[in-house]
Amino acid sequence: MKFGKTAALAAAITICAALLAACGNGNDSANEETTSAAETTSAATTDSDVPAVTDDSADNTEDTNAAEGEEAASPLQAAAEAAIDGNDWPAMMAVSNSEKDYIADFFLLDTENANYKDLLVMQCPMSANMSELIIIEADDVSSAKADLEARQKKAKEQDAFYPDDVERAGASIVGTEGSYAYFIMGNNSDKVEAALTEGLKK
Repeated sequence: MKFGKTAALAAAITICAALLAACGNGNDSANEETTSAAETTSAATTDSDVPAVTDDSADNTEDTNAAEGEEAASPLQAAAEAAIDGNDWPAMMAVSNSEKDYIADFFLLDTENANYKDLLVMQCPMSANMSELIIIEADDVSSAKADLEARQKKAKEQDAFYPDDVERAGASIVGTEGSYAYFIMGNNSDKVEAALTEGLKK
């Protein structure tokens, strides 16, 4: 009798253990399916959240490059770059006319001057090499020339510190060609002036 009860108890324990194991495996399988579904949903959401690169952005880049190309090919800048080419000048940078305060404070020029039809300000971005080329297309060229003479005076009296800069400022040139007034401060300024005036005649 005791043996029968013991066997029954052992069988019951074995059945319970088997059921628990089966339930556990079932939960693991369910968890795996739930996790897999969640990962799939997450992956789908992530993919949809990533903005696709459209042709519009490429078009914008092309438009920007085109605009930069148009600015670089402007008549004044083309004439300036041709004039300094081969005359031992450093790399020059065109100052945007939108930098109104900087151009007014440093170069003493008003970008909104009604007399100016066009204005190009180029300078060397390195402070240790003070080189400038400024061209103004104006209705009243003599007035524009006077503006550039004021810039030349400031360059000589205030802005030139290093010996080479003092020499460049001292040899700088203000002149006119047709409807253009120009200021040249850099190496071989006389050669640059000859090339520039030829370029402005075209």
